[in-house]
Amino acid sequence: MLAGLAVSAAGPAPAPQHATADLTVEISNLRNAKGKVRACLTRADDFLDCSEDPDAFKRSVGASEAKVLRFDGLEPGRYYLLLLHDENANGRLDLFTKIPKEGFGFSNNPKIRMGPPRGRDVAFELPAGESVKQVRMKYIL
Repeated sequence: MLAGLAVSAAGPAPAPQHATADLTVEISNLRNAKGKVRACLTRADDFLDCSEDPDAFKRSVGASEAKVLRFDGLEPGRYYLLLLHDENANGRLDLFTKIPKEGFGFSNNPKIRMGPPRGRDVAFELPAGESVKQVRMKYIL
């Protein structure tokens, strides 16, 4: 009557492990080794203001050491990455009549026109496992 029904003597199958993602960010085109490079990895659509996202992953390293940044143990999904070369280490992006005086970079290296890039140009899907993103810093002034 129960032909074809397999019963395992080993018990129930183990619960699946929660898959995590690790992200390596390779940084290029830093203008100099002054100050700090600040990074914000966020899932918030308002990716330009990292201070508004309490769940953002933030890193700050000396510009002379900023060739590679790591973010480990992340939940796979959609992210935005913003980098700032804070040359005078004052903790913010300095502007001259609304034009950045310091370097910046975004995931996917979008073209910069008038104003910041759109979210859809910066967003990326981070899969489980190891991933690498290359970010080229840009300077306007």
